[in-house]
Amino acid sequence: MRNYLLHESLRMRIVNFHALAEKILSEVEELTGSKAKLATVVAIKRFSDKLGTKTEEAVDVLKDSKLSLLGSVTDITILGKSGSTMKIVEDVLKLSQKFSVTPSLFQLPHSVNVLADEDDAEPIKNELSRNYPIHVREKTAMISLRLSPSAEKIPGIAALITELLYRNGISLLDVVYGYEDLLLLVEQRFGPRVYEILSKEITT
Repeated sequence: MRNYLLHESLRMRIVNFHALAEKILSEVEELTGSKAKLATVVAIKRFSDKLGTKTEEAVDVLKDSKLSLLGSVTDITILGKSGSTMKIVEDVLKLSQKFSVTPSLFQLPHSVNVLADEDDAEPIKNELSRNYPIHVREKTAMISLRLSPSAEKIPGIAALITELLYRNGISLLDVVYGYEDLLLLVEQRFGPRVYEILSKEITT
């Protein structure tokens, strides 16, 4: 979803699935925490086949969503070894009394991603950098969409938003898709514009 040209190539079915599988192999292994099989491209093909389908349903579901914007967000990735990420989460939560806004935490097999208000990010960076390697991306904005329960059965919502924003000259830094929540991370300067674009899409 972050790579619009790749997304469009998949939608147009002009991608070599095996070449793409080889390109994303290491990222898949990082996300899943297990060895990936290069010969297995079924998931990529299935994703490609679904792109561009049921667009009208995706638009309808989007209209039922609730939108919020949080500016001045710091994106922190805390690196750890396999099996250590629960300890990282616990270490972040120990700082909860110092937070003005509860940060968003996403636990992966070898890292924990934290999206926090820039003021709340300071104790996280200061405390956890003592024990873990961290990567920090500052001056971002987080747009949150609370989707209706029916969104679970409708494919193409994230793809629809990605394409909509790209047409307006905005590239996503990251996308997190939960059961009824869709979080979009963009450069801070784009936050109000993304909110405006999506608000218009929701209300019209």
